[in-house]
Amino acid sequence: MKGLKRIAIVAGIIGLFAAPVSWAEEKEGVIKLEQIVVSATKTEKSVEDAPGSVTVISSEEIELLNVATVDEILSEVKGVYTSRKKGLMDATANVRIRGFKGDQYTLVLLDGQPLNDAYTGGVEWGTLPSENIERIEVIRGASSALYGGNAMGGVINIITKTPEKLEMRASGGLGSHNAWRYRLSAGNRFLDKFSLRVGYEEESTDGYVTTPVLVGIKGKPGTVSGGYPMDDKYGEPTKWVVGDKGKNNAEKSSLDVKATFDFSDTGNLAFTALSGRHEYDYDHPHTYMGTFSGAIVGPDKTASFKPNNFISYTGTGENETDVFTLAFKELFGRVQLDAQVGTVRGDDRYTIESGGPSMTYYDSPGTLKRTKNTTWFSEIRADVPLGESNLLTIGVSYRGDESDTNDYDVPYYRSYSGKSSSTFYSGGKDRIWGLFAQDEWSIVEPLTLYLGCRYDTWKVYDGASGVPGDKTQYDSNTESEFSPKVSAVWKALSNTTLKASVGHAFRPPTLYELYRTWESSSTVYHSNPDLDPETVWTYEAGVNQYFFDKKTKLSLTGYFNDIDDLIYYKVYQDAKIDNKTHKTRMNAGKAQTYGIELGASQQITDWLAAWGNYTWTHAEITDNPTDPESEDKRITGIPRTMYNIGLDAQYQWFRGSLFCRYFSKIYNDSDNKDTAEGVYQTFEPAFYVNGKIILSPTKWTDVSLSVDNIFDKEYWEYYEGDGRTFFVELTLKY
Repeated sequence: MKGLKRIAIVAGIIGLFAAPVSWAEEKEGVIKLEQIVVSATKTEKSVEDAPGSVTVISSEEIELLNVATVDEILSEVKGVYTSRKKGLMDATANVRIRGFKGDQYTLVLLDGQPLNDAYTGGVEWGTLPSENIERIEVIRGASSALYGGNAMGGVINIITKTPEKLEMRASGGLGSHNAWRYRLSAGNRFLDKFSLRVGYEEESTDGYVTTPVLVGIKGKPGTVSGGYPMDDKYGEPTKWVVGDKGKNNAEKSSLDVKATFDFSDTGNLAFTALSGRHEYDYDHPHTYMGTFSGAIVGPDKTASFKPNNFISYTGTGENETDVFTLAFKELFGRVQLDAQVGTVRGDDRYTIESGGPSMTYYDSPGTLKRTKNTTWFSEIRADVPLGESNLLTIGVSYRGDESDTNDYDVPYYRSYSGKSSSTFYSGGKDRIWGLFAQDEWSIVEPLTLYLGCRYDTWKVYDGASGVPGDKTQYDSNTESEFSPKVSAVWKALSNTTLKASVGHAFRPPTLYELYRTWESSSTVYHSNPDLDPETVWTYEAGVNQYFFDKKTKLSLTGYFNDIDDLIYYKVYQDAKIDNKTHKTRMNAGKAQTYGIELGASQQITDWLAAWGNYTWTHAEITDNPTDPESEDKRITGIPRTMYNIGLDAQYQWFRGSLFCRYFSKIYNDSDNKDTAEGVYQTFEPAFYVNGKIILSPTKWTDVSLSVDNIFDKEYWEYYEGDGRTFFVELTLKY
């Protein structure tokens, strides 16, 4: 696979070199263009004119960051919390907007193609390249009126580069934890009609120790000394650390291609292809006791441990994701027609150990879980001017998903080979049709009204779960949802813009929630094929204000979300079978989230700018009969306060950035009793500072140094956070 990718890259570069070559003239100055966004209305708008709260991150801004994955780019955006707990090693990283926990509440697009998978609605951020990004558009707030499901929190659209001339880059770097990365890309425009770009990225790290081995403290003294005590997440002194589970290492790679053809002065075809891979693993564990089996010495207490404690819930994992999308646009008279078709295919597998107490890192059997997802998406859209003051956007979209998960036994938990026949299966299909319309009405010159609505109908079918040969077949189910939205943009003064909106959004249940039944050692988790969609009514108002010839900008947005039919597990306390607790997913929860988002930027000099943002989020469960202890408690996974403050500099051959990030306490338990800090499985407040400098001794060369967590702050985000790290990189560009 790697060999084929590298051959494709070399072939692409050779082809691009065949075109006529000339050096670009060196720039004498930097011209800042007005930022354009297409995701807010599905038509091109300046950020100031677009309805709602919008952030656009340019490729130049991305270059000033040291990021291994695309989601890390979003960590400095107001209203957005990026949950990446172990750096590149995290296989469950996700992005959370305005109090909505998880990727399934935020629609993530690549050149307009949805990336949220068919199984859980998640996004495999580790498979996405970052070098090919032209810009990222972040739309905060309910967007189902244009996009349908998964857009309760907002929309993130990753837009890739289209070369206008010959461009080539090659970079390589080394850093802490034996990290290394290289990136290659080449692009060109031919005959003023055809553009092609090919890129390849690969990155690896040995990682660091993220997970301690804890055992419960009991009575009776033991015979082995070592380790140290650690409170549990409730602040109780019930645990003893006897070792760690080893370094958590990871690797990612991706090959991306983009081709465009301008078949007329107003029309073109654009093809985007991406093949990405993300892997993670654990190195051998360590004992702090001199042995992997025994009991600690202590005054009237002991903590027994066995080899299996050092590998529990560890294993190896791999995800491969392929994305293909083809887009068409053309102007017919005054009508703009856009069409798109694409597919996303994912293959996700991971293992966990399943051996007894005496099984070790070197000989334990395990279980392999493998999920295959396929999504097809298509959309046709037309922008129709109605007179001089109205622009009507109408369209129809289709999405079809299929997901299959199989469990297998494997003889060695750190390998996929030798697997048995399937021991458990779950899977199903869905199809979703959507009709949408939006009228952009310029009532008077400073006031524009946006009236939008969308009707979605979907069917889930072919659902099954259970042991092969004895699976439960589920009936099909059909649901629908109507999502209206009204937005207004008022340019009250030349430097003052007011925005407001009210809208409805929804999230259909995922195939995992509908059909995946599974069990642990003590609990059976039941799926529910009759789940309804989660819904929200959202209200928003904001202002953008410029001062001093637009060198100073202030923005303030307030929002309120009223959420209904949240999906939770209902616990059947009196229905134990085989001494196991049974839980079933139900539409039972209600919640409210509201908050403010404040942003500020200041152009201090021609070469130095300061910026900052502050987010306050109140996210609370208001009603939940399936889990009464969660009522009036904060929603898990969401910090109440966040802020980012940064400096960006660009002077002659020097560029650099320095920014600090803070987020407050996060709860992981629905009853909010996990109040301890500085211990495993807790999310404590964190503050850290990152920086990057780039030197350009020639117009063909960049040398950069990145330092993350400059002050080496210690913090826990379920796992232990990384300390101070360095990365040095050399870039050659043409």
